[in-house]
Amino acid sequence: MNPILYFLRDIRKTGAVAPSSRYLANDMVRFLRKKTACNAAPLRILELGPGTGTLTKAICSAMRPEDRLDMVEINPHFCRMLRRKFKQPGIRVIYGDLLEFDPDAPYDYVFSSIPYESIPESVTSLMWKKKLSLCKPNGLISYYKYVNFNFFRCKFEKELVRDYCIDKTLVFRNLPPAQLFTLRVRQPETSNMHGSGMEFKMNVPKKAVIKRVGKNSAKSSNSKAALSA
Repeated sequence: MNPILYFLRDIRKTGAVAPSSRYLANDMVRFLRKKTACNAAPLRILELGPGTGTLTKAICSAMRPEDRLDMVEINPHFCRMLRRKFKQPGIRVIYGDLLEFDPDAPYDYVFSSIPYESIPESVTSLMWKKKLSLCKPNGLISYYKYVNFNFFRCKFEKELVRDYCIDKTLVFRNLPPAQLFTLRVRQPETSNMHGSGMEFKMNVPKKAVIKRVGKNSAKSSNSKAALSA
């Protein structure tokens, strides 16, 4: 099936009517290009909800051979597509739920295309706390929100943007237009979070994860076997 048809058929799951544009993707990797230009050490990069891989392609164009990219995708069709498209060394496609993702080391840069507007506020808070736990101190998080949705339905997300945001960019050449945010994650003791209870480590009951994230997770036991095909 054409990837566009997947977006149109499952708008509630994908959170969009179409994949992200290359213009949005290129804007999202601006800070990554700066990092790779001035940082001698290899970078660990994480992409959440890569979908059809528009942003992935831009990330790969900014990466160096020594950098590493992990992608976490909950849609089995998109996972198979990504594994066919991105076979370079140092790139992994991980089929699974963000809240159950447990890497062996934190990341320098986290990109996210997760559709928070279609997710309950309580789950959005859990996802943000999980993303913070996956970042190195002073790591970067880049993500976007569609401008035709009510911004910041989640109070925790709003406070994070208030305290951590270092760049905002409005991208009109996307369907729909999007507001891009880049956050720098400071160490917990220097944070200004007021009463947010921010934790860099968290444990989420597996039963809760499956109920919150949606139908794809409930089918994961059957779908994972198909992914290896």
